[in-house]
Amino acid sequence: MQSNYLKFISNELDNIKVGFDMYGYPINGTEDFSTYKGWVEKGRKVKVGEKGMKIESADIYSQPLYENGRPVLDKRTGKQKFYKGTKRFVLFAVQQTETLTRV
Repeated sequence: MQSNYLKFISNELDNIKVGFDMYGYPINGTEDFSTYKGWVEKGRKVKVGEKGMKIESADIYSQPLYENGRPVLDKRTGKQKFYKGTKRFVLFAVQQTETLTRV
């Protein structure tokens, strides 16, 4: 998924900047926003009550299909199936997050 995310971000960066600016969160670069999971991986958490900006790609992406942790196989050919379609991400600005504290 990470490569799809990076490709998506590079294609949509201008739209993302404009969107966050409309919400009052100025963005300088790709390090100023991320997905919920991305912020957790960076040691931050989204503040309670914050709403993310939903954005959908114009490009088509291919992603393998899984069911119960196992690849979904085509019954006729035996090859793994793939989903081909747009990608949707919910992004949060750094201003919507805080340092993740562990107890």
